[in-house]
Amino acid sequence: MKENIKREDGVRQVTKASVLVVVIPTKNRRALLERALESAQSQKYDNYRIVIINDGSTDDTCAYLEGLHDERVNVIHNEKSGGVNAARNAALKTLTANEWAVQLDDDDMLLPGSLATIAEAIARTPEHIQILAFNAITRTSDGEYGSGMIFAEDETYFDPSYEEFMMGINTHGDTRVVFKWTLFPKYLFQEGINGFEGEWWLNAAHDNVGIRYLPEKTTLIDQVHGGEHLSNVSARRNPASYVLAYKRIFKTHAEFYVSHPQKAMHSALSAIKLSVRAGDVYSGLLFGFFYLQGFIRVSLGAKWFKK
Repeated sequence: MKENIKREDGVRQVTKASVLVVVIPTKNRRALLERALESAQSQKYDNYRIVIINDGSTDDTCAYLEGLHDERVNVIHNEKSGGVNAARNAALKTLTANEWAVQLDDDDMLLPGSLATIAEAIARTPEHIQILAFNAITRTSDGEYGSGMIFAEDETYFDPSYEEFMMGINTHGDTRVVFKWTLFPKYLFQEGINGFEGEWWLNAAHDNVGIRYLPEKTTLIDQVHGGEHLSNVSARRNPASYVLAYKRIFKTHAEFYVSHPQKAMHSALSAIKLSVRAGDVYSGLLFGFFYLQGFIRVSLGAKWFKK
């Protein structure tokens, strides 16, 4: 559902203070971490704190963090790497009342004035909205370009529906996203799988959590650097965890798939491929059944499998 909001004289007034918590997971990328941290510390909005989660780094990250002298920076050390989702959760569990978590990957940077922009957006956001997603600038080897949601000229925000999420709206993963403290601990990220934030977004939308997209750009997403990604355990490297994720998705969103068989076929096909990579014959057959039922419903108008 798309809506418009009017701004008086084009000026946004901050009417309530919010503590912003910049969350930076990191592993073995000391130079990139330093750049990300500086982009947060240089912000003019001063009602913030920073949580850095060092997820089992073996380079000089620990030494760098021990040398920081900023009372607003809190460091969580994970001796053993638990993956990006576990790292995020460690920071999100620290949120207290009136705090909003600003997600920042260690290879990205906050744009100048971003925290002030976010605080202003929070001040004009209705209480039921618990997630704000902003646009960004993406840097590639070909240059920089805007990325994110596409807004019509007369739109100043966009509140997507559950169906729009299920049909494949770009959720940006964790990037450019700000979470309200009221989401946690109920909506922590699924651990045991690295990344794959799409499942998190679908579950939040399913539960009618208030989600709002805004056109302002807050983050520079850098795709030019080298180095290890904290979420680099992809579906190819660990397909079994993704198979489990698809099982959870089909169970949670069964009613949607009943009424949208083409989408069920698309999701089932992805799950079948992952099952093959994982060598999981049973799961492959299960998702094959889902695919077949969708095919029958689309082609012949037959009834979907009964729950």
